[in-house]
Formats: sequence, structure tokens, C-alpha cells
Amino acid sequence: MKKNRIKTAALRTFFSFLPALLFPLTLSAQDGAGYTYEGKAIVAILPFIGDAGPATSFNQAVFRAVEAMEEYSPRSVSAQTVAAAGVRTPTDMPPIRELVPGTRFALTGGVYPGSFSGEYYLQLWLWDMSNLSMIYTDDLVYENITEGLQSLPGLVEWLFSHIVPVSAEDGPEKTGWKEKRIGLGFRSGVSHRWYTEPEQFAPGAQALNFEGGLFASVYLNSVLSVQAELDFTFDNLVYRGIDDVGGAGEYSPVYVNEKYTAYSLVFPVIVKANFKPGRFRLAPFGGLYAFVPLGEAPYRKNPTGESASFSWSSAAPLGFTLGLEAAMKLGPGLLLADFRGGGDFSARVMEDDKNTAYRRSFVTITLGYAWGFIDMGKGDF
Repeated sequence: MKKNRIKTAALRTFFSFLPALLFPLTLSAQDGAGYTYEGKAIVAILPFIGDAGPATSFNQAVFRAVEAMEEYSPRSVSAQTVAAAGVRTPTDMPPIRELVPGTRFALTGGVYPGSFSGEYYLQLWLWDMSNLSMIYTDDLVYENITEGLQSLPGLVEWLFSHIVPVSAEDGPEKTGWKEKRIGLGFRSGVSHRWYTEPEQFAPGAQALNFEGGLFASVYLNSVLSVQAELDFTFDNLVYRGIDDVGGAGEYSPVYVNEKYTAYSLVFPVIVKANFKPGRFRLAPFGGLYAFVPLGEAPYRKNPTGESASFSWSSAAPLGFTLGLEAAMKLGPGLLLADFRGGGDFSARVMEDDKNTAYRRSFVTITLGYAWGFIDMGKGDF
């Protein structure tokens, strides 16, 4: 008999905490920033204090009134949830965030006796859960509960008229944005290049060059995305040294430089991990790229003025890149800053009389802009 009493008590305790467990789980299935996937602001409606009958009737009617407003989505908080949290039923103080996680607004209230016999009033408080501040409060005086329920929708609309209509993409907190499934954009900037000959361990030449192009990205889920790029760039390979231009038996040293300019198209494919700490998105990424020559590489030797052009190629026209992208909402799209580094897997070879060869490494900084298309669905989070 004693064991049965213990089991009954344990079951009672479990079911008393069950609503407190289920309510946060229900809210966590939403957008996570206080909005549903349809862009409606989530409103928690807590139990009202006072005479149980009228308080319950008004609470249910408030739920329906909030639901009737298209830009808001109500969520009821049960008395068991409040009791399980170990706090008093909130009325004229904002509820703690742990009691209503994932909500944008909260409504509390109570039914109280009025100044005259047979008179009662319903007091409602509307709270902004982003900063735990009161938006507005007002009351409804009634003698007959039926008449009070008829007037209630007007009171609810009056309370909510004191806040600006919000959506998931443009909430008052403005701490982020809703990602789009597909992104299209461009970027351009400067790239510092180092050129190392195959038999060397340290670069023998370096240059600052231009890089820019177009890209398209696709989100696989709320974190991972894949981006394909088409970039135009060029490399200025310059060798400087002393050359002997004297005749037979003469030594006439001259300072000369030899410059090769190789144009190419680069096709990076990268995988990004996207994180949104506040107003910015940070995305570390890594991937591979392929490149193809754009025509022959012009060659010029100074001060003699000797010029030519040479074909060039690579045994494995591939390389790797690692970097970090930062993004910020600006206008209809995103302003991007991209920092990346990497290098070729094999040497590029010029078809000149010396078979000039070099392996390229780089650090690149670019700015860009991207537009998004197609909203992410519920299954993406």
C-alpha cells in the first residue's frame, strides 16, 4: 500500500511539471526570435488572478481576441506551468523570461472588485519581453460578465495599438534577419600574392593585384551553405636583377626587371558555417578552386623594352582557400566583407625559353553585396 502511495505521488509530481516542460518546447519550435515562421509576433498569455470563473472566461476571450489580429500569435501559459516554476502569478510585473521563453510580448491580468457593489473590473498589462518593460495597461469595468466579454476585443486592440506592428524580418530588436534560401551577389577587392619557384621554400616575388567576380549561394540548413563563384583576376610576376649588356670583353651591368602578366578565371566552391551574433552574420568557410588561363601572358623586359607573350598552364590547376565572411543587413540585401587566404597545389609554367615556373599563394580582402531569394521553410531550422 505504501508503494502505491509513493508511485501516485511521483506521478502527480511528474504531471505537475509536464506543462512547464512542454511550453518551452512548443515555443522552441518557432522561429526562435519571438516570431513564428509566418512572421507573427508570439504573445504569451498568462493566467489571470481573481475569481476563477470570470478570470478563466476573460483569459480565454483574450486569447481569441489576440488570435483575431493577424500580426500576432497567442500562446497560453497554464497555472500549472507558473506553479511549477515556483513564482507567483504575474500581474503588474513582467513575467520572468524563463517562464515564457521565445516570446516577443506577454499579457498578464486580473479580475478585481470595483468601488461599488456588484461592480468589477478587468485589468490587463502588455509587456515587451525584449527589455521587460510595460508597453501599456488599461482596465475594463463591468457589472455583467456577458457585457464585459463583448467589450473585451476593443480593450485588447487598444492595448496592442500602442506598439508598432512587427514581423520576423523587421522586429523592434533588429538583432538579425531571416536568411533566404538562395543568394546572388558580387564582390571585388585586392589580393596580395606571393610567388615561389618550385625549388625554393621562400617567395622570390610578390605583387598586389585585383580580384572580383560574381557568386551564388544556397543554404542547406540554417547554418551550412554552399557558395560557387566566378572570379576574374591577374598576376603580375616581376623578377628584378642585374644583367650584363656589354659587348665581348666588356662588363656593363644594367638593372633590369622582367614582368609577366597572367590573366585567369577562378572558380571557387566553398562551404560556409553561418552564425548570427546580434546584428551581424559571421561565416568561416573553406573550399577548393579551379582556374583557367585567359589567353597568353604578356611579357616585357625593361630597360631594353623587349616584349613577347607566352602561353601558360598548370599540371593541376587547382588550389585551396580558407577565410571568414562578415555580413550586415543594408537596404534590400546584405553588405559583405570577405577575408581569405590560400594557394595553388602545383606550379604554373610559362612556355618561354626558361620555362619560368612559380607557385602562387595569396591573402585577399574584398567587399561585396548580395540579394536573397526564396524564404527558408520550417524544416530548415
